[in-house]
Amino acid sequence: MKAWNLISLAEARRLAIDALAAAPRQTEQVGLRQALGRIAACDMVNTEDNPAFDRSTVDGYAVRSEDLAPASATSPATLRLVGEVRMGRGYGEKISTGEAVRIPTGGMLPDGADAVLMQEYTAAGPAGTVLAGRSVVRRENMVVRGDDVTAGAVLLAAGSKIGVPDLGVLASCGFACVPVIKKPVVTVVTTGDEIIPPESTPLPGQIRDVNSFTLAALAELAGCEVIQAERVADSQEGLTAVLQAALATSDLILVSGGSSVGDRDYTTVAVESLPGAKTLFHGVALKPGKPTLLAMVGHTALFGIPGHTVAAMTVFHEIVKPALAARQGMSVDDGHFVIQARLGTELRPDAERDEIFRVRLEQTESGVIAWPLPAKSGLVTVMTRAHGMIYLPAGHTKLQAGDPVDVQLLVERLGGNWQGRVR
Repeated sequence: MKAWNLISLAEARRLAIDALAAAPRQTEQVGLRQALGRIAACDMVNTEDNPAFDRSTVDGYAVRSEDLAPASATSPATLRLVGEVRMGRGYGEKISTGEAVRIPTGGMLPDGADAVLMQEYTAAGPAGTVLAGRSVVRRENMVVRGDDVTAGAVLLAAGSKIGVPDLGVLASCGFACVPVIKKPVVTVVTTGDEIIPPESTPLPGQIRDVNSFTLAALAELAGCEVIQAERVADSQEGLTAVLQAALATSDLILVSGGSSVGDRDYTTVAVESLPGAKTLFHGVALKPGKPTLLAMVGHTALFGIPGHTVAAMTVFHEIVKPALAARQGMSVDDGHFVIQARLGTELRPDAERDEIFRVRLEQTESGVIAWPLPAKSGLVTVMTRAHGMIYLPAGHTKLQAGDPVDVQLLVERLGGNWQGRVR
C-alpha cells in the first residue's frame, strides 16, 4: 500500500493558486443587469467628468456668494430674481451682481453662480426680488463638475467583483455594458456505491448524496457555472469515462470521495490514466482534508477531495476557493472577518496536521465565547450550527477553556443563528 506524502496546507494552497492562475481566461461583454457578482476583465476607465455640470444639492437660489457677504437674519440682502432653472435643462443666461435664480435640487447652476442659498433662509421681497437672510460661502450646497469622479479615473479595477455600488457608478458614467471574465465551467462528481439520491430511502449502509449539492453551490458562489453533477458508483471504468467526458467541457472538475490511499483509490488511478495528466499533490497535512488531490490535465484542474461533507467543504474553502479566485484574475485575499473570542472548553490540536475547528459563538457580558463543535467529518449539521472557524497549526499546544483565540467568521451563518453582537 502506498504511504501518504503529505504537504502543508500553505503549500497545497500555493500550488493550486499558481496552477489555476496560469490557465487562460476568456472574456465576454454583459449588460449591467447581468454584471452583478461578475469579475471585471479590465480596468473600467471613466471618459467624462461626473457630474458633468455644477448642480445644486438643495432647493433654493443660485447666487454669487460675494453678494451675500453682509447678509443676516436681521439685515437681509435683497437680490433681483431673474429666472428659474428647470430640471433637465441648462439656464441660458449668466447671472450678474445682485441677481438670483430659483433652482431645485439637482438643477444645473447658471454661469456666474458659485453657491446656492437654501430656501429656508429666504423670504419674498418687493416685486421681483428675494430676501437672503444669511451669507453663503463659495460652493456651498452644490457639487461641481467632476466632484464625484473625473475623466480618466479608474471606476473599477480588473479582477474586481462587481457589486451593487459599482453598477450605479458605471451607469452614472455612461457604461451600459462591462467586459467580464467568463465563468469557469465546473463538473461535480460524487463517488461511492453507498450514495443515493436525496429522495430515495436508504437501505442498510446507504447514505443520501450531499456533496453534489453543497459543492455545486460552493462553486456557484465562487463565480463558476456548474454544468453537471454526476453520481458514480465505485467503478474504475465508470469514473474514468466520466472524467474523460468532463475534460471536454470543464475548466474544473471536483471529485468527491475515492481518493484515499488504499484498494479503493479510484480517483488517483482514473486521473493517472488521463492523457497528459500531471498530479501536483496528493495528501495535505490538514484535518479534516488529508486525502486531497490536485492534478492538471492541460488547463483543466481536477480536484479529488474527501467524501465526508465537512471535510469536502473545508477543502473547498481553504484550497479550491482561493484557487478559483486566481483563475478569475481576482486577489486571493478574500477579506476574512476575524474576531477574538475565548474558548468555552479545551482544544487538543493535531500533532502532525493543521486543524480547523468549527465553533458556535455565544455573546456574554464578559465577551464572546467560542464553543467548539464536534470535529467528526461526517456530521453534516456541524456546518449549519457553526458561526466561525478556529485555525490551529500542527503541533500547537493544547488550549484551555478561557484562552483567547482568533475566530474567522462564517458571515453567512451569523444571520439566523447568531443572537448577539460581535464586538
